Amino acid sequence: MLVGAIMSRNPVTVGRDHTVLHVARVMREKEIGAVVVVDERGRPIGMCTDRDVTLRAILKGGEVGAIPVDRIMTKPVVAVPEDTLLFDLLRLMARKGIRRVPVVDPKDQSVVGVVSMDDIILLLTTELSNVAEVLGASSRVLGRNAKEEEE
Repeated sequence: MLVGAIMSRNPVTVGRDHTVLHVARVMREKEIGAVVVVDERGRPIGMCTDRDVTLRAILKGGEVGAIPVDRIMTKPVVAVPEDTLLFDLLRLMARKGIRRVPVVDPKDQSVVGVVSMDDIILLLTTELSNVAEVLGASSRVLGRNAKEEEE
């Protein structure tokens, strides 16, 4: 399966010069925990998470809300093209210790989506449920358990 099949499309992005206060308001309004920071061409240059806002911005001190997001964002950003295999993305996320990855158009490298660990877990649990249903219908052991629960 390719990353493009499970990514969240239309990700929330902000420019590098937006303030931490602006980013925090966007996250609250959209009920999200991260935004992709992009350059003038829409290419990812960093990620800013709610953790970056609460920890990094506060540690900078001063007028926290006025700090430009590019001073607290996580960089360099790890991004993948939408034709990346899901298994390869999982390995990359594990190796880098990251939970969200921007997905880019292979032609111009602009952000077209985001894949989060939550997206992957949802996909895997759905697929495992489908497998259990198929096996349950054809398995004497699982079929018996299902019939006993119905009675």
